[in-house]
Amino acid sequence: MFLPAIFKNTLSLLLLAILPAITCIITSCSSTKIITEYDCADAANINRDTTVWHYFWGLKQAKDIRPQCDKRYNHLNKVVVKSTPAHVLLTVITLGIVIPQKISWCCAPPNLQPGHLGN
Repeated sequence: MFLPAIFKNTLSLLLLAILPAITCIITSCSSTKIITEYDCADAANINRDTTVWHYFWGLKQAKDIRPQCDKRYNHLNKVVVKSTPAHVLLTVITLGIVIPQKISWCCAPPNLQPGHLGN
């Protein structure tokens, strides 16, 4: 196929700009899970979640998250860290200055030990 030089340069620049954008948008979200038990404390297995924001290539970290678990047994059963295509695109556009992540967790049910009868 014979194309004038101006179209070849334009097509090359277009592909160079479009392909990375399409790659970022098409990729599915990535998630990392840390699970000790699949049994969560809530009857409906309710996950709590929030989006944390890191800035300046991680130099300014997000504040620590208080999971609000039952004080009798303050443990987590599951933690999921997820990055969506929008999060990745924002990170790429800002060259890593803004890094959002979605964090989800569920609390462990209290481990109530039965009392002993007799000796």
